[in-house]
Amino acid sequence: MYFLYVVRILDIYDYVAALNSSDELFVDVHTDAVENNVPIMDRDALEVMKHYIHLTGTRHILEIGTAIGYSALHMLSVHPGVSVVTLEKNEDSHRAAEANFEKYNVTDRVKPILGDAADTLHKEIADRTFDMLFIDASKGNNQKFFEMYSPFIKQGGLILVDNFLLRGMVVDRHIQSKNRRKMQARVDAFNQHIASSEMFSSFLPVGDGLLVISKNKEVKNR
Repeated sequence: MYFLYVVRILDIYDYVAALNSSDELFVDVHTDAVENNVPIMDRDALEVMKHYIHLTGTRHILEIGTAIGYSALHMLSVHPGVSVVTLEKNEDSHRAAEANFEKYNVTDRVKPILGDAADTLHKEIADRTFDMLFIDASKGNNQKFFEMYSPFIKQGGLILVDNFLLRGMVVDRHIQSKNRRKMQARVDAFNQHIASSEMFSSFLPVGDGLLVISKNKEVKNR
């Protein structure tokens, strides 16, 4: 009976994931990521994020973790007025993202920056205010990224964090690897910090877990 229940839950998640997904706009970039094991956002979580951008009228986005530009391309596709500043520390990924931005003629709306977001605050960011922060880089640094970059998000803006479930690892109590346990502890600590804070937030079970935080003057439980 328990097995059938688990199977049904998995079937439900697959069903909802399919409903939340749409036709791929950037097939070659997606294929490149899959074939070369480049971590990219799951399609259903990506569509939910794009819906938030649409609903809130978000136009200026700060992204931590460019990879090869897949998520940035999708965010730019929501509206021609959307612009993205995106940071990536891997030089090869940075170059691949630049090539993809050129290929899809969005170089006038995206600023890819090569650098470690955990170490240095780039001038391109310090001089601006953004509507949304999207964190999708090294998961153990979620807390640090949040503390460093949320001050540059406007009041009423959004902060989104991908992969808060760590492919299920965040609730796995049988992890043997010391590094994996450390990663689990740091991600769970950040999740718990947000959940217990006064900020309005939602932990959405789409993709690998999408955390949505509202940066408001108002606080919950008031």
